[in-house]
Amino acid sequence: MEQAAAQTEAQLQTQLHQSDARLLRAIEEALARIRHGTFGMCEVCRRPIGKARLNAVPWTRVCRDCKEREHA
Repeated sequence: MEQAAAQTEAQLQTQLHQSDARLLRAIEEALARIRHGTFGMCEVCRRPIGKARLNAVPWTRVCRDCKEREHA
């Protein structure tokens, strides 16, 4: 039982590390967009991303409409 718990903990730690790495990469890309003057512009439709979306997900690359189409 302890071995199973240790394996579960190891898997969780791996998933957290991967999630943290993805978030860090997204933040670094957002900082690069700030430096290039493209932050806040949707990479799909090239329109401004709404303030509410940027406040909720500051590292986003796409506007809400394009994100919804992506998942449709």
